[in-house]
Parts: sequence; structure tokens; C-alpha cells
Amino acid sequence: MSDRADVIVVGAGPGGSTAAKLLADRGYSVLLIDRCDFPRHKTCASWINRLAFERFSYLKNSLPDLVENPFYGVAFYDRSIEREARYQESRPSGYLSLRSKLDDGLRQIAVRAGARFMGGCAVDDLMEERDGIRMRLEDGREITGRILIGADGASSRVAVKAGLRKGWQPGDYVLCANTDIPFPPARITEFYGERFPFRVYLEYSGIQGYGWIFPKRKHVCIGIGALLKDGRSIRPLFGKFFQELRKRNHVPPDLPEDKVYYDLDPVGGVYRIPSLVRGRVMLLGDAAGFVSGSTGEGIYPAMVSAELAVDLIHQALKGPSPASVLEGYNEKWRSELGDYVKRLPGGDREGQTRGRLDMIFRVPLVSRIAGRAFLYGENPSIATLLRSFKLF
Repeated sequence: MSDRADVIVVGAGPGGSTAAKLLADRGYSVLLIDRCDFPRHKTCASWINRLAFERFSYLKNSLPDLVENPFYGVAFYDRSIEREARYQESRPSGYLSLRSKLDDGLRQIAVRAGARFMGGCAVDDLMEERDGIRMRLEDGREITGRILIGADGASSRVAVKAGLRKGWQPGDYVLCANTDIPFPPARITEFYGERFPFRVYLEYSGIQGYGWIFPKRKHVCIGIGALLKDGRSIRPLFGKFFQELRKRNHVPPDLPEDKVYYDLDPVGGVYRIPSLVRGRVMLLGDAAGFVSGSTGEGIYPAMVSAELAVDLIHQALKGPSPASVLEGYNEKWRSELGDYVKRLPGGDREGQTRGRLDMIFRVPLVSRIAGRAFLYGENPSIATLLRSFKLF
């Protein structure tokens, strides 16, 4: 016996839940499944830029269920934590959250729209049939659908079983360490202020990556992400970073240490996957590598990739050849997300990139451009600078 739906969505993170919600809004039957029961932990710094709330306006009705607090711009620090450059905004640049809260809130929005959620369901295998997909779960149950979306994260089981990729190669991802330390809200406000920018430590200690402090309503989030040759070095790197923040008074002196979580982030990984579609299976979000190559931010591109996928699925299910319509996804994402997920130039242009980062601390106008590039994925340009002054 099997469950049936028009579309099966595997993974109830921001991308999967957004796809499920938008599909249900169009009247399709949707099964949203996840290997975990919700709410669940997810290693992530959990910042969401303003673009997500402007593009998906329905989120504004559920803000208390999704986020902790707003932030206002970004404060950059150099690799030795000696120089600071700020780009501050008068209105929220976005919101900080906990992924346990954000993801469960998005899941509930999808369920209210009509999607059916199945938690604690791990994928065992999948088979493409003439008119759909048959998927077997580890508990032996089978699910059938006309189209399957893999939104099950960086270690996507769907991607592997569908033959879209075997895994990420070294150099395709950064390693991240992150901790959300519970702390009294009044003490967080006292230390960081009411309308603070979050803090970004560019190339801390010479790494290809950055560290961060995101003061949330009831937690202080501290983390670091870097492209490392030896994955084991992320632990001592994080420890060094945390202690230096304490020494330089960037965290409250009585902030305790707490459990640190580690994970990989496939920054710009979408550029290393030949195709995101195979037959009636498609990937989105982290499973597809839709993660900003310069900031590691993946929530906004995951949600946009879901919207793009849903538009094509709607067309596909109305026509005689769904697979051929879905192939359009491989080009459609480039116009919407191509710049957002690109990496900063490396290789023989790495020196040029480092020089531009140094200008952030020497030229105030550059810090404004860098602020908007970091927060919103905008290309550095005169137009970006004008936007930073709200001239258009």
C-alpha cells in the first residue's frame, strides 16, 4: 500500500516547505516528508535577509512564529579584529532566528496551506516509472507521486539515489562551526544595543571565510566558516576565535561556552552540478548547492529556487511531457540566482579579491557597497552605492 500525491517534497527546510506551500496554494496534493520529527536542530547561523520577506509577503503575517529579532546592517572586522567598517540601515536589513523555530514555522505554514507532513521518514530508495516516481522509505512504506522534489539538505539522499550527484568534493564546500548560547535578553540588549548590525569577521586569522556574531533575542550566536584543507582544524579554529572575541570584549564577559555544532555548507555548489533535473526529479536549496558563494547564506536562495521550481512544475503537470518542461529549471535559476550564489574570484584573482576586501576598511564608500553586497547579493556598482544612500 502506498501514499499518493501530485508532488512529493523531501526535506522540510526553507526550500522544501516553501515549495510545499506554493504547490498547495495552486491546488496540488503535496506530501512533505522529512527524516526528522519537528521541531528539530539544524546547524545554521540563521540570518534571513529582508529580500525573503519582501518576495514572500505571506511571511509577514507569521513573524513571531518564525524569527527572534531584526538586525540593522552589518559591521565588518578585518582578519586581526583591529579595524571596523559599518554599513548600518534605519529599517531592518532582515531577521535573526533559530533554525528549529524558523523551519518549524515554515512547515506549519505549508501544512495550513494544505500540504500533508510526514516526520521521521527517511528515504531508502526511489524508482522512476512511466508516469511518476515511486519512493520507498526505510520503514518499508512506499510513496508515489507525479514529481519528486529533493530539498533534503547538503547531504541529499534524493540527489544520490536519483543519480544527480554522488556527493560534494573537497573545495565544493566550507566547514562551519556554530553555537547559539542562551543569554538573558536584557543583557544582550545592554551589551549590543537596541538596533545593532550583526558582526562579520572577514578572513579571520587569514582563512578563506569569515567568523560572525549574531545577537539574537535570547541567544548570542557565534560561528565561523572556512574553506579548509583539513576538516579537523575547524574545532581549534573556532576555539581560538571564541577566546579572541572574549579577550577583545566583543562578547559579554560572563557569556558561557555552550555546545558547538559542525556542518558543511556547499557554497556556490550549484555551479558544480551538471544538471538539477533528472526525469521527474529536481533539486533545490542546499541539496542543489544554492548557497551564496561569498556569504554562505542559503535561506533566501533556497526559497527562491523553490518558487522557480513550483512555476515549472505547474506547467509540467498541465502538459503531456513533464520531464522536458522541468529541464528548463537548469537555465531558469541562472537569471534569478546566478549572481547571488557566485563565489568571490579565487585562483589567480584571489589577490585582487583580498585587495578589495582591504578597501572596505580604508574607503568608507566601499564599506557601503560591501554591506549591500553581503546582505542582499548585489553586484558592486555605482547603483549599489546609490541604493546605500537611498537615492533610488
